[in-house]
Amino acid sequence: MTTQHHLLYKDGSRASHVTLLRSRRLPMLIMAAFGSTSAWAAPAAPAAASGALEPAADPGVVQFSNAFVGTGQSSVDLSRFEQGTTVLPGNYSVDIFVNEGRVSRQDMTFHAVDGLKNAQPCFTYAELVQMGVDISTLDPATVNPQNVCIAISAVSPEATAKMDMGELRLNVSIPQASLLKRARGYVSPDLLDQGETAFLLGYTVNAYAINQSSSGPRSSGGNAISTDGTPVQVQNSAYYTPTGSGTYTPSTSGNYMLSNNGTYVPVQVGSYTPATSSGYHYSDINAYVGLNLGLNVAGWRIRSVETAQWDQNTGHTTWHNFNTTATHDITPWKAQLTLGDSYTQGILFDTTPFRGLTLYSDDRMRPDSQQGFAPVVRGVANTQARVEVRQNGNLLYETTVAPGPFVINDLYSTGYGGDLQVMVFEADGTVHSFTVPYSAVPMLLRPGVSRWAITDGQVRNTSLQNGMPYFVEGTYQRGINNWLTLYTGAQSTYRNLYHAYLGGAAINTPVGAFALDVTNSHTTFKGAGASQSGYSTRLSYSKAIATSGTTLAVASYRYSNGNYLSLGDAVQTQDLLTSMASNPSNWAAPSLLRSKQRVQVTINQDFGGKYGQLYFNGSRNTYWNGIPNATTYQLGYSNTFKRVNYGVTASRTYSYSPALRGSRYDNQVGLNISIPLGGPSARNVPMLSAMVSHDDVMGNNDRVGINGSFGERSQYNYNANVNYADHSNDKTTASGNLGWQAAYGNLNAGYSYSSHYQQGSVGASGGVVVHGGGVTLAPQIDLTSPVAIIDAPGAEGARVSSSGQAKINSQGYAVVTSLTPYRINDVTLDPTGASMDVELQTTRLQTAPRAGAVVPLKFDTVSGRAALIRATQPNGEVLPFGAEVIDASGNSVGTVGQGGQMFVRGAEDGGALTVKWGDSEREQCKVNYQLPARTKGRASSLESADAVCR
Repeated sequence: MTTQHHLLYKDGSRASHVTLLRSRRLPMLIMAAFGSTSAWAAPAAPAAASGALEPAADPGVVQFSNAFVGTGQSSVDLSRFEQGTTVLPGNYSVDIFVNEGRVSRQDMTFHAVDGLKNAQPCFTYAELVQMGVDISTLDPATVNPQNVCIAISAVSPEATAKMDMGELRLNVSIPQASLLKRARGYVSPDLLDQGETAFLLGYTVNAYAINQSSSGPRSSGGNAISTDGTPVQVQNSAYYTPTGSGTYTPSTSGNYMLSNNGTYVPVQVGSYTPATSSGYHYSDINAYVGLNLGLNVAGWRIRSVETAQWDQNTGHTTWHNFNTTATHDITPWKAQLTLGDSYTQGILFDTTPFRGLTLYSDDRMRPDSQQGFAPVVRGVANTQARVEVRQNGNLLYETTVAPGPFVINDLYSTGYGGDLQVMVFEADGTVHSFTVPYSAVPMLLRPGVSRWAITDGQVRNTSLQNGMPYFVEGTYQRGINNWLTLYTGAQSTYRNLYHAYLGGAAINTPVGAFALDVTNSHTTFKGAGASQSGYSTRLSYSKAIATSGTTLAVASYRYSNGNYLSLGDAVQTQDLLTSMASNPSNWAAPSLLRSKQRVQVTINQDFGGKYGQLYFNGSRNTYWNGIPNATTYQLGYSNTFKRVNYGVTASRTYSYSPALRGSRYDNQVGLNISIPLGGPSARNVPMLSAMVSHDDVMGNNDRVGINGSFGERSQYNYNANVNYADHSNDKTTASGNLGWQAAYGNLNAGYSYSSHYQQGSVGASGGVVVHGGGVTLAPQIDLTSPVAIIDAPGAEGARVSSSGQAKINSQGYAVVTSLTPYRINDVTLDPTGASMDVELQTTRLQTAPRAGAVVPLKFDTVSGRAALIRATQPNGEVLPFGAEVIDASGNSVGTVGQGGQMFVRGAEDGGALTVKWGDSEREQCKVNYQLPARTKGRASSLESADAVCR
């Protein structure tokens, strides 16, 4: 790693730019670069009589060899280079440590102080605040925001600041009495940056085309009613085949049908021609656009999530606004105020979508030592498939995945509760689904820490036919001591429909953490003249056993009696009763899916070393009103043998659906193996993977594939797969995908083929930021996280080290993503790829952004044609080593190196330099140099020229 510095002499003149290696032997390297030799003395031979050793020379002192200066030349004062540990005045990028704790990395200015060999650091007011100094006890005449050079002695006479040039580390020692009492990881609110006004757009585009045909009718199917009323053949799927004509009607989306019990069945509607003995043909194009819009202005962060789906066969384009919010920090309370369409947090009560306002404490604004969530979706695709993730019927995410295991770990958080429904649409027409639990964990908090939320708004549920009631909700949690946390909450609708009260405690014990709470609900149905009260009890448990590598992540049990209703249950029941009363002949009230008992268990076991890892997930749900139980178990084991990774999975699901013609168990087992096709030291090694699986319904499925990446920065990725399924009309399928992670966006394309279908997809994702400097593209943008806009004029091609493939564009801007809000973030630039005609004055800046902020970061640059001048005196001798070089404006721009070489910048075609190694006219000369005409395409090269100093 290198760090760039700019040095200033005591008289304020600028020295040449140098690059210093971060090494404990920095002084030696500097001296070697200037052609010096060190006086590191070897011990003398032991004396014959005494055996005493001569003391070694002071390693901090060096001397320059005359062999490099040149014999017969006038001497040059090189004393300023002879003290290897001397800190010269100038600017340095340093790591600041306060009382051995790292605070930050930033540029510091060092200035000369009379009587001291080393230059001393200048501290700003903001830097003292960042270091935790108690500003209120200091003299405001000296320590104030206007003073940009505060000595460390102004903090305390006992305070010291020592620079370690070898490590570029500034060690600051401050008495505890002069520091504020703060938790580790604290960032002062004075340092938080709300950024600038900006518009943000994150986008995901996916297009999916399929063409299916067959010489004979489907082996199973049944009829459904299409959008134009014509009976059509439904997709072949043992999971979701309707049992009779007229049972299902199209939903508004055109891609699902609503059964007579109120559930959605995922079949393609209006896409098939009627089945005949001569076969069938089906083709369709499906397109999806996901937009995440943002506007930052005056500290407000306005966000909106929009999705659109288009289907060629139905001609339907469905737009959906997932939510629109406006959020602002409430810094004194460490809280956020959100207005618009959002969700309650779901920590104590079930999450509820609402339109209104919520004020809640934000754990991210607390220090690290005082301290969130969307689940990871894991599944397996048998072919190249389209995957949808829905919550409460709303489309959260859609993507195309390759055959084999897939992981979706970039879902936007929508609260702590509400299970996710995952639909996998295979290329051969089959569809399978599963549910990912999304619920809370034990609610233990640190002593003295509180978590709270207040919500006032209108229930947001588009399925309600008779209005959406208003409600209020309040929750509060408080850590009492190391083992006890108490919490409580209340929900109430405005017109006396529903009231609920919750109380509970979380306890930390040697055998694990427990949380137990009881909720009482009271519901009064308008127009029905009836009311009911019920209760629900919830018990949660978690435990990590470090000695055995066992983590019982979540084990929870909940029991609700027959009269208990959640807020969502009460609102839906009231809506149905109102509809029945207004038109009873058209209604037969369906049974609500009201939970009776729910058990969830997640266990992870790390056997350590070569013995692998084991995991188990299980859930069981029972319901009131005679609705059948639902049970799921998953068991998996993974390990590595040498460089071969392998895993075994097994699962069992018991479910009930009219589409399944009743209840049944579905058992699945599988084996995955991946092998690197290259040595351990090789770059971009391809991976060969294989999978064999068996499903009670789908039969056997085997897959073999290869995947990997290529490119200088591994920016290209690929995979190719061959799949065999013995229960499919298409026994063998082949597919491939190619992706490009570009500097300003991501592109992907895929294709799959079999004897009965062809399928292709293309997709793109990325981000756009409109800011004060213009429009800048980004590889991706997460609108829940802050971003930084780098402004580095002329540094086109320089890469952002901390942000994937991002690089400076032709306007000098780049977008930095993945910043952590309310924390000190390092943002670094790698000048590799930029023109040699541009010098970065610094390659690292720090920022502490607020959540969602767009923070401008200015990287100062110096532009000008760079050249290496090799100059000699008229008699042919090289110029004296160490002589000072002065430009035409009288500024010191460096010193002469070995062989009379000088590095200069700024002259486009040539220029004049003055070289001085003394005060007399005989000890100076002028160099007039001429650079060759520029060659197209060589702007990033270092030019060189020979000249005579006269």
